[in-house]
Amino acid sequence: MKAKHSLLLSVCVFSVLCVSSLPAVGQGADADPDTLFLTWFGDPTTSIVAQWLEEGELLVPIKGASDDIPAFDAPRVEGVTIDGEADDWEGRGLDAGFLAGSDGEVYEAGDLSVKAKLGWDERGLLVMVRVRDDVADESDDPQSLWSADSVEFFVSTGVGSGQRYQVLVSPGADNKRDGVQQWFYDYRRDRSGGEPKFEYACAVDEGGYRVELLLPWANLGIDPKGGETIGFQFYVNDRDGGDDTKKTVWWQPENDANERPESMYAVRLSDQAGGGAVARAKVVRDGDKAELVVWAGAGLAGQSVKATSARQVIGEAVLREHNGGSSARIELEAAPQGSRWGTIHAEIDGEKVAYVRPMKWMTVRRPEPVRVTRDWWVMGATKGLLMTGVSETSTVKPFGDYSGLFVHRVEFRGLEPGGEYVLRVGAMGEAHRFRTAPGTLDKPVVFADGGDLGTSEYVGALHRQAAGWRPLFGLIGGDAAYGNGRTPGRWVDFLRIWRENMVDPDGRLIPMLPAIGNHEVDGSFEQPREKAPYFLALFDGLYPEKSYAAVDFGDYLSLVLLDSGHLNIHGGEQARWLEETLAARVDRPHLFTAYHIPAYPSHRKFQGKRSTQARLHWVPLFDRYGVDVSFEHHDHTYKRTYRLTGGERDAQGVLYMGDGCWGMAPRTVVSLEENPYLRKAISSRHVIRVTLDGEGREFMAVDDRGRVIDRYEMRRE
Repeated sequence: MKAKHSLLLSVCVFSVLCVSSLPAVGQGADADPDTLFLTWFGDPTTSIVAQWLEEGELLVPIKGASDDIPAFDAPRVEGVTIDGEADDWEGRGLDAGFLAGSDGEVYEAGDLSVKAKLGWDERGLLVMVRVRDDVADESDDPQSLWSADSVEFFVSTGVGSGQRYQVLVSPGADNKRDGVQQWFYDYRRDRSGGEPKFEYACAVDEGGYRVELLLPWANLGIDPKGGETIGFQFYVNDRDGGDDTKKTVWWQPENDANERPESMYAVRLSDQAGGGAVARAKVVRDGDKAELVVWAGAGLAGQSVKATSARQVIGEAVLREHNGGSSARIELEAAPQGSRWGTIHAEIDGEKVAYVRPMKWMTVRRPEPVRVTRDWWVMGATKGLLMTGVSETSTVKPFGDYSGLFVHRVEFRGLEPGGEYVLRVGAMGEAHRFRTAPGTLDKPVVFADGGDLGTSEYVGALHRQAAGWRPLFGLIGGDAAYGNGRTPGRWVDFLRIWRENMVDPDGRLIPMLPAIGNHEVDGSFEQPREKAPYFLALFDGLYPEKSYAAVDFGDYLSLVLLDSGHLNIHGGEQARWLEETLAARVDRPHLFTAYHIPAYPSHRKFQGKRSTQARLHWVPLFDRYGVDVSFEHHDHTYKRTYRLTGGERDAQGVLYMGDGCWGMAPRTVVSLEENPYLRKAISSRHVIRVTLDGEGREFMAVDDRGRVIDRYEMRRE
């Protein structure tokens, strides 16, 4: 069977805010912080939290330290036909060598084993991947091929280069659809060469499948003559039914080449093939100690491995059997005072077999705290008047273990409900307004809801739509920055976009209130807290011990923020807490829940594991205690259900709406006829305006162009 084709969030009270930008490295404290944002950790009617990020000060490299990285030599191969057959690769090409899962797992041969070869010719980069897999299970959605059996390829003009793109191929082995599926993401900054083109073919047999690929040089403007070095990486995804996917990766354990172009190997275009990968490595932190973790094949168990940098040995250990392969943990010596290590190499018998580029967290000094002033904003007949208020000094803590960034935080309490305030960072910082939440619902209150944002060009447009409503806050139902617990730079970009666009027409900064999603967590589901370092660095005040919380706005609104299986499972302690929390708020005029994975999806399967868990553990409690609305996300669509009790239509039941597409690419929607709980489902980016008053609530969803895609009212009888 063959186919061939060408082709940051916290919670706090609102007030008028005046803030100057954050200082960057080498700048004074009066520079305006472009990542500054507001949130709440306590009562939103009487408090506010202001936070921003600042880069630490880099130390001077020691003599001889180097960030140089090795390259794999891929040979020129002629006469390769893109047909999915491997006979024209016999005895040729660079053998990719060692591949393993995120924790060095070497899977059983029949379950998931991978061999790959690389080469090149005048047309482009050539790749052949052979996958042994005993269960064929592929995605029905071309935009989600990565969530099931598939291969992902990443290529760039060099390691760390933004001139790059990604190709995904699903082989058509499960016979659920007609042949091969493909998808690509274009991250190139220079697109003058037009749309990327590539040629691929798949061949399926009883034991698995092959994917053969040609990535033309024209896509990246490369004129190959031999000797050039490019960036390349690939993953093989495997799903054996259910929702969970395991992954075999060529490069470092972080499977984040879609976000971090430095997470690729350097491949040199050569005449002769070099040796393939033997091992891979990662620096991890345990308290104040740092370790180099090395993973290798089972055949290297018992070998001694050294960690070296700048030609100095900085640690040594022995590889032991681990997860079908072998691993070693090497405690690293600290770099000399006032210095840093360069690239850290793992060496066996004097040969460099793996490397890690320098980690910023090993090389920075903590920024100094900054004085933040909160002033009153007294509204006059024509303009506001500033009245001197209170100053506090920011606390400073690391932004995760590996980022080289630090979080400044200031919390002001004892504010007036519905008050207007100004905040300044530094003595001469620019003034920015904010407001606290009102204590009572004497006037309508508006807030914005959405999830699955990211940092694309569409996010700012949707922010501006929301900001125009003068919302009290923005509710984010998970997957804010898409940092995956590994990419702090995505949070920097996300916060800058929020700071620039989530400012209302009166100049007020709009706070954010977040729930956790799978893209906040390294590993997505059922992970320990340390797997969400960047999310919790910003929002640990809201989630100090657990990843779920309730926020009460006066006597009129309660938001119950839940964790749909990311750091805490749906049942057990979270379900017990949820019942107690809802029971205590059963008489609240507006009682809402918000979380990431939908109980009633509009894109994914109704029987999905986390959706099923939500219906099992949460929905009966929503019904019992009179939840009005549940905001759901994750599916990258817009949906509104009928009002439901126990999954059946009920005019007095719970409304489920949202499904999260505040910036990410929309996905296809399921059939309304086959999913009768759905009243409306649309493939569209959107943000939702929620208006509360004493008579009920109104909802309006708009897209990034301001077009209304849905309206709905829930009035009190």
